[in-house]
Amino acid sequence: MTPERMARLVARWVRFYTRGLPTPIAQRRTDEIGADLHDHIAHERGRGTGDRRIALGILSRMVRGVAADASWRGQTMKRHKTFYRSAVGVVRVTALLLLVPLVAMQLTGEVAWSPADFAVAGALLMGTGLAYQAATRMASNNTYRVAAGVALAAALMLVWLMGAVGIVGVEGDPADLMYLGVLAVGIVGAIVARLRPEGMARALLAMALAQGLVAAIALIAGKHQDPISSVSEILGLNGLFVALFLGSAWLFRHAARTQASANAGPRA
Repeated sequence: MTPERMARLVARWVRFYTRGLPTPIAQRRTDEIGADLHDHIAHERGRGTGDRRIALGILSRMVRGVAADASWRGQTMKRHKTFYRSAVGVVRVTALLLLVPLVAMQLTGEVAWSPADFAVAGALLMGTGLAYQAATRMASNNTYRVAAGVALAAALMLVWLMGAVGIVGVEGDPADLMYLGVLAVGIVGAIVARLRPEGMARALLAMALAQGLVAAIALIAGKHQDPISSVSEILGLNGLFVALFLGSAWLFRHAARTQASANAGPRA
């Protein structure tokens, strides 16, 4: 009986109780347990513990953890099914929203969407909805959900305006590409924060600063002198997005404080 043989037995058990789960989830669980066992064996050998005792300890941990493993599987299956149902709901809502311009096209010639327009709009709406579901499916804090909703709605509006009418100057003005930097700041910030509320608050604050910087650059470049733009329009439109990003940052900060208070409660 060696620790390595016992670790292989545990790996078979993990593969058994993760059977039927999505491959990424099952693989992540297998990798986590494998890494934990590897570190445990190395630590115990470093302390001078005999291999037989290490193996018995691993076996004991596996037996004592059977109930917890079964509970983990049940909760994971429930979350996966919930996310699947939510994704189907997002598809349905997207389809209903796209019916609005489709019906309008039958009633007036003012609305003339091409298949590409419908494809882009559908991708944006569906992508935003799925991103919201992915960001909030593990969140139990309603303030966090509202904060994520405000941030994603603002980002969707920003992309929509960039493509539809342009924010700075006329439609298709290369200056609008600067707003891709604002979105990049948010995406990188969310990845670094791992969607934790405190980090998300900093990411949204950075987006607000980037949005304000773009407006300042546009004014310095003289975009307010274009026939279609003015100082008030540039400041007003960009100020709206700055306010939305700052509002989302404030909500994320509030969610972080609420979460910290909830975590401190049981210890107190």
